[in-house]
Amino acid sequence: MKKFPALAASLLLSLTLTACGGGGSSGDTATSSTASSTRSSAAASSGSSLAASSAATSSSSLGDSSSSATSSTASSSATTGGVTIHMLGDSTMTIYTEDRRPQMGWGEKLPMFFNSSVTVKNWALGGRSSRSFYNEATRWPAILPVINAGDYVIIQFAHNDQKYGSDYAVYGTYAFCSDGSGDGEACTGAVDALDSSAQKNEHSYYQYLKQYVSEIKAKGAYPILMSPIVRKYFSGSSITAEGQHNVAIKGTETYVRGDYPAAMKAVATKYGVPFVDLTAETKSIVESYGDTAATANLYIAADSTHPQVLFATLIAKKAVEGMKSLNILKPYMVDVSSLVASPSSLAWSTRYVNVASTKSITLSAFDLAPAAGTVTATSPSSAFELSLDQTTWSNAVTVNYTNAAFTKTLYVRFTPTAVQDYSGNISFSQAGSSLGTVAVSGSGVAAGAGVDSYATWFTAGTSVTAVTDGLVTASDVLASDLTATTSKVIAVDGQDTTVARYSVNTWASRDEGKYLEFAVTPSGAFSVSAISAYLTTSGGSTVVADMDYSTDKVSWTKLNSTTLAFSKDTMTKLEYSTTIQVAATGTLYLRIYPWNTSGSATTTGKSLGLYGVKIFGKVSQ
Repeated sequence: MKKFPALAASLLLSLTLTACGGGGSSGDTATSSTASSTRSSAAASSGSSLAASSAATSSSSLGDSSSSATSSTASSSATTGGVTIHMLGDSTMTIYTEDRRPQMGWGEKLPMFFNSSVTVKNWALGGRSSRSFYNEATRWPAILPVINAGDYVIIQFAHNDQKYGSDYAVYGTYAFCSDGSGDGEACTGAVDALDSSAQKNEHSYYQYLKQYVSEIKAKGAYPILMSPIVRKYFSGSSITAEGQHNVAIKGTETYVRGDYPAAMKAVATKYGVPFVDLTAETKSIVESYGDTAATANLYIAADSTHPQVLFATLIAKKAVEGMKSLNILKPYMVDVSSLVASPSSLAWSTRYVNVASTKSITLSAFDLAPAAGTVTATSPSSAFELSLDQTTWSNAVTVNYTNAAFTKTLYVRFTPTAVQDYSGNISFSQAGSSLGTVAVSGSGVAAGAGVDSYATWFTAGTSVTAVTDGLVTASDVLASDLTATTSKVIAVDGQDTTVARYSVNTWASRDEGKYLEFAVTPSGAFSVSAISAYLTTSGGSTVVADMDYSTDKVSWTKLNSTTLAFSKDTMTKLEYSTTIQVAATGTLYLRIYPWNTSGSATTTGKSLGLYGVKIFGKVSQ
């Protein structure tokens, strides 16, 4: 935290003022004289009517309500008469693209609980800690200048603060102080025991939170501290201390990392900052589900950290309820639909007449009343059929639920019967009351016009099964003399992602017998326009690769003009525009050949990481 010495004088003044209550907001009421200069009195006084209007709007459709956060991120000023909320955090808070569903950061859901006078700027990114976010050029140094007087800033870190070993220097912090003490205020000076390039306060979670708070208040803005959501670490029916971020000794370190939520609460108490205990709130939610149900409904597959859509919604709801209890932004809050769909709409583009194509929606319900009952989904026409199991299809399906909540996959099959455009809304209702709609659309085309089609692999951790759309089928990944090793969480387009890895150790040049093979077969003539993949070297910087394709497995063409090399654990997207023609019922094969440039008989721990290998084009007949 190299800014500490340079800012010592200004921070001392700012912290002295805030400790005495200057600018220290615990809600709109306590700061109304300051906040009134940044929002119109009309907007503030009309909060009730605005809320009612927005609530009526929000129940009409079941979008993920994250567009305002996405589109407003680059803006540097709040809407006239409105309020801006900035969000600082990690992968549990950040924004994901629709292809990453059901994974969702809870910050994506925050806008749905506020009316249109509130702009949410979600700056969170996967893999960031309080330390790395503060020091990274594109994060805090770039964000602080666009925070304005009267803005609100939600701060939630801790998951990545617990990194250790080679990651400690960039990410690691202790809850209070890296000397093992529990006094965050006294954590100043002296060289850090594990990082000789930094002082111990530069590896203090407490000190970073204090720094964020001070700099936000110096801008005339209002910090809100929110403790990290729990990890799904169960012992019996309870979340463990580690799951609640009360962390023991990491690796070969000497001191326990400490209680991160307690450190955050200590900062909030000392400097008069609103504190929302999301650790306690999410502990209650996850324990109420239990390990098995939480795995199925709250967290993404094979993961104990990252929320699914339902959990993201419940977390955001608890965050807003916490703000409401502190009288923060109450006039701007709205009632929302208790059923959320992701994606928020389904579009098939072009499909051949009388040829069916299926997509899916993840439905997440919360706070349903009564606590046990049914929700009915109804399609707009016979061109769109619904199913819960992909076996029985109809124009209406019923979901049974208990515990006032559920997460369910709804499959939608589009079959155009004429050359025309189709559109409408799938409607959702409970006991005769509307819960909202999801827009669906597509177009029927005559055979020969060409249908967008693709196959993609490694989109769900280590799964080798392909995901397809359009008029193609695809085989599982074939690993020829390659062995899958443990998956690893690596950032893909800035977001934490579980990535498949294959061991690449002993061979130092391309071996024709060692490859991963991907095969896609169209039902008509296939014009392949693009082949892409995310690749990286992991466990070292020496794994490289080639990508070849063939339509007959005899003659192969290399896509890359030079050997593909990567930075360690940094996913690189490779995308090749092609004009490959595959005959009807023919097959296109893609092979990735990895090798280790420093391979030897004793080399271990090196691997090729893969995500989102994709073959795309149009199929015509």
